[in-house]
Amino acid sequence: MPWEIDYALLTFTQLKKSKYYLPEGVNITIDSVLNLSSYLINWEESKLPKEYFIEKYNTLSLLLKDYTHNSKIYTKDKLYGHLDLQRDCISSETDFYLSICPDMYFSEYLLSYLIQATQNIPNKYFILTPQICRMWDESWEILTHPKFAVGPHYGWEKTTDIFDVDYHLHTSGEEIAITPIDQLKWAGWFDLYSKEFYEDLVQIPKEWNGYGAWDYYGLNICDYAKRIGLDFQQYRLDGQIVFEYSIGPLRTDEVHGFSNYYKNLLVKKDISEQREEFNKNLPIFIEKKIKQLYEQHITTSSN
Repeated sequence: MPWEIDYALLTFTQLKKSKYYLPEGVNITIDSVLNLSSYLINWEESKLPKEYFIEKYNTLSLLLKDYTHNSKIYTKDKLYGHLDLQRDCISSETDFYLSICPDMYFSEYLLSYLIQATQNIPNKYFILTPQICRMWDESWEILTHPKFAVGPHYGWEKTTDIFDVDYHLHTSGEEIAITPIDQLKWAGWFDLYSKEFYEDLVQIPKEWNGYGAWDYYGLNICDYAKRIGLDFQQYRLDGQIVFEYSIGPLRTDEVHGFSNYYKNLLVKKDISEQREEFNKNLPIFIEKKIKQLYEQHITTSSN
């Protein structure tokens, strides 16, 4: 989104540095979209023009010249969101997929570690997730790094500084390991997926567009997949931590923050009905996919 444009500088800088640590023979394509949809923003009443964000996005994209970068600027009047991008980036030439939320900190070593870890994962369907700092409730503890399991579940953002995480990753000498976990949990922050997982098991339904809880959809599908014996496994990458830049000095509140200075100059349209409609229909899509997996499992078993 345009108010996340400064996060692009942080993300693209880390990706630029990540290039120096990648294994030989690895080719990475990055799909990014600057979403200027007039379905989401009233540009006529906004105090900043589209051109401001276009110029900044194109300039920051120079940091990704070492990659194959499919940069896209969406300026139509239709709803466009991460669900559309996730579907649009699917390619027959891709071996693995990885999602990066715009506001996530990650070390310049993480991309390399994730790629190398795939060589030691035998499962057809898998997801590989870095560790995180403490989150809202105990369900996230399976991913939480012990050093950053500090403070209460509510109020964690006041007890952690993302730059403490950066310092730890650069000085601790902590061993990197992959650990299979049985309690499924992820949020699409900086996760790596096998091709079969992304394109087949939890693919984005063609009916979806805009924004929605693909991670919740995937958690339900994968829970069922494990119960019927499909070759699925989630792994945790220990020794690498991702988390939002907004903990610490870039913390956002109602007045200040790393994106509010843009939001205050842009007129956002209310699209809450889109998310409400998505949430209403989500159980139907989960049931539909589970039924498909059940029928495939029965057919395979009978053969």
